[in-house]
Amino acid sequence: MGEPLNVLIIDDDAQLRRLLTEIVTRAGHIAVPAPSAEAGLELLPFWTFQIAILDHHLPGMEGVVLGEYLRSNNPDMAIALVTGAGDSTLQRRTRAHSITFIEKPFEVAVIRALIDDYADGAREREERRLSRDDPDFAPPIARYASDLGASFAVKSVPDRVQACIVETVKRCLNDLRSVGRYTEHSRVLALSGLLTAKVLDLELPRLPSGRTFYEEYDHLMQQHGRRSEFEGEGPPSSSASMRVRRG
Repeated sequence: MGEPLNVLIIDDDAQLRRLLTEIVTRAGHIAVPAPSAEAGLELLPFWTFQIAILDHHLPGMEGVVLGEYLRSNNPDMAIALVTGAGDSTLQRRTRAHSITFIEKPFEVAVIRALIDDYADGAREREERRLSRDDPDFAPPIARYASDLGASFAVKSVPDRVQACIVETVKRCLNDLRSVGRYTEHSRVLALSGLLTAKVLDLELPRLPSGRTFYEEYDHLMQQHGRRSEFEGEGPPSSSASMRVRRG
């Protein structure tokens, strides 16, 4: 089995939420449960999910609407809608957005297959990336531009801006180190954070490996057959070091 995947589980039924969590964790992956669409959305700035399993009848928002939102921002995510309502209109909507329709009651094997299919697809996407035959070889920044402000939530330039950028970029670089967890969304967020740090003239700490964040990003992009962005710059000189304004 490859590295564990992050699986978002949203269901207001506590018993079903526990069942899905158990299925995911027994398969060796990380289950992150939430009782509502609102609670699930609050997790998105702090997690990169590869799979989302959604109940349709959620308080405040239909699962299919949430699924459509997730799909618009995460083209590589595997999304499943679990529902007892097998109406044809709902099935058409899920097909239109590449959302897997799972009707209750379901077999454990159906959820396992959803996870296994994503893992297989991740390996295929990695092979395409390494071949440089992928249309996303250059970062598809425009695809995710509308999501960047919410992801970084930078509103001013005090010390907390550095913490926000460092933690977001660290999380994304961690995802980029794994074949199964690599997504273009994480790539764009990491690059945007690093460019923001340059624009704001921030001093970023070195990683435990001894590399700068910029060197680590380029190293990972080379591993994945992607374009490096900061190669040849080296660490900033003392006269041009990136400082954080205290305030």
